[in-house]
Parts: sequence; C-alpha cells; structure tokens
Amino acid sequence: MTGEAVAGMSSLVRVGAVAGALLVAGCSTPSWDWVPSMSMRGGANVSLTIESDPPGADAKTSLGASCRTPCMIPIAADREFTVSYALNGYLPQVVSVRPRLPDQIQPEVEVGGAAQSVDLTPNPVYVQLEPAPPPPQTKKGRGRPQKTTKPKQ
Repeated sequence: MTGEAVAGMSSLVRVGAVAGALLVAGCSTPSWDWVPSMSMRGGANVSLTIESDPPGADAKTSLGASCRTPCMIPIAADREFTVSYALNGYLPQVVSVRPRLPDQIQPEVEVGGAAQSVDLTPNPVYVQLEPAPPPPQTKKGRGRPQKTTKPKQ
C-alpha cells in the first residue's frame, strides 16, 4: 500500500469511528439529572399528598391539577398555590400551599452550587370538612285556595 492509501484509509477509519460512536450514543437518552439547578424556579416536581375527612372530596389546585381524596399528585414546587375541596353536603374549603426550603442548608452544598431540595408546606394537605347546614325549610302551601260555592236557592 502506498502512503496516500494508508492516509485515506486512516481518515475513513476516523470517520467510521466517529459515526459509530454517534450511532451508539443515539441509542440511549442522556440524563441531565447531574446538572445542578441554580434557582428554585427550575420547576422541580414534588409529590403532594391531599387528604380530607371524610374522604372522596374533589380537590383541585389553582395550577390546574385535580384528584379525588385521598390522592397524590406531582406539583411544581416553584410558587404558591391553593387547593380547593368540594364534597356534596359539606362546605367548600381552600388551603394555601407554598414552597419551603429545608431548615438547615449544609455549607458544602451551598459552596458547590448544588440545587437545594424544595418541599411544599403543608404536605400532606389535610382538611376536616364541615357539614353544610340544611337548606331553609319552605312552607308548603296547600295549593290554590279553593272557591267555596254557595248552594243556589
């Protein structure tokens, strides 16, 4: 083989090696979990537990997610929101939920710039539903007053 043939083959091998590496890399989805989040607004999801007594209430967050109690839903822990409860025969209730940073932050994590874990408070969200008062009683009439007819004489 001549020098040009070896040089041409060498670049062909390089192109083939790069193409093969890209092909193999394309078979798996890379995970970016190791990249630290620099702010709390990254949209980290937290599992929010929603409960009520009695169970079976319709719970809806102001962010749009809804479920029937007891339930767990993933929620972005980047802003304050509300959970509204509704159940026939009971008064509706609303609970405010807000993000909460951990009480103690480790200095190594703070210096390294790693993301701080965020939680929601309260979690679980729990309400004791109050029975609705009975509807006011209406006086039931006896219908239309009947005409009394006098016998003709």
